[in-house]
Amino acid sequence: EQHPDTANIYTNMGNVYKKQGKYKDALEHYERALKINLAMVGEQHHGTANIYGGMAGVYEAQGDNEKALEFNQKALNIYSATLGEQHPDTAGTYNNMGIAYNSKGEY
Repeated sequence: EQHPDTANIYTNMGNVYKKQGKYKDALEHYERALKINLAMVGEQHHGTANIYGGMAGVYEAQGDNEKALEFNQKALNIYSATLGEQHPDTAGTYNNMGIAYNSKGEY
């Protein structure tokens, strides 16, 4: 249970549930993955950022832009620190934040 591969499986399951519109199930799996990842690899790891990004996507799909921004910011902080500003994952997170701000009418 406490292994990074297990966290990856939970993350992947969260991704599937998110695509199916089963947001409660998605968040439950992301939270399981997050708990494992934090214990095994810590906060400053790209896998942790991926989980935060998945959670942000669920909140965005539910129309909760504040929560989407909160979790995207967590992902962005990690990606910026570990992968740098020029990495595609960092850029994608900036894009996701822009979508959330646009949805809020904040240009």
